Amino acid sequence: MQLKIWALILSAFVFSIVYAFVEYYVIRDTTFGYNPVMFSLVYPYHLAMAAVFGLTAYGLQTMRGIKGVIPSIILSGALFSSMLVVEDFTWFALRAIAPLQGDYNAGKLIEQGEWTTRFMGSTDAYFTAIPNWYFASLAFSAISMMAARGRRPLAAVVSAP
Repeated sequence: MQLKIWALILSAFVFSIVYAFVEYYVIRDTTFGYNPVMFSLVYPYHLAMAAVFGLTAYGLQTMRGIKGVIPSIILSGALFSSMLVVEDFTWFALRAIAPLQGDYNAGKLIEQGEWTTRFMGSTDAYFTAIPNWYFASLAFSAISMMAARGRRPLAAVVSAP
C-alpha cells in the first residue's frame, strides 16, 4: 500500500508539471477574453482546470487500485490540492528560468500582488513571495493523507468489541 501511495503522489506531480508546461508555453492567456466569475480572481478557465485536476486525481488513484468511497474522496482532495500547488509553482519557475519572449515578468518568480497571492495573501521570502494558500494546501494534503492512511475499514469499526 505504501508503494501505491508514493506512485500516486509521483504520478500527480508529473501530471502537474506537464500541465504547467502546457499552460505556460501553449495556453498563455488563461482569461480567453472572459471576465472573472468568482472573487474577481477565478475565470471560467480555472473551473475547467479544476475539473481536469479533480478527474485526474481520481483517475490516478483508481489506476493505482485505491478503493473505497471515503478514502477516494479524501485522497482526491489531497491530490487535487497538492497538484495545484505544484502546477502553480512550476508555472512561475518556468517564467523565471525559461521565460517566453515578451513576457513582462520574465526571469522573476512570484511577485507580491500577482494573481496567485491575492486570494490568501503571501509570505515574503528573500527572492520571492510565497502564496499563503500553498501552506494551507500542503497542510490539508498532509493531514488528509495521514487520515486516509490511518483509517480502518468500516466493517472493522462496526465489528470491534
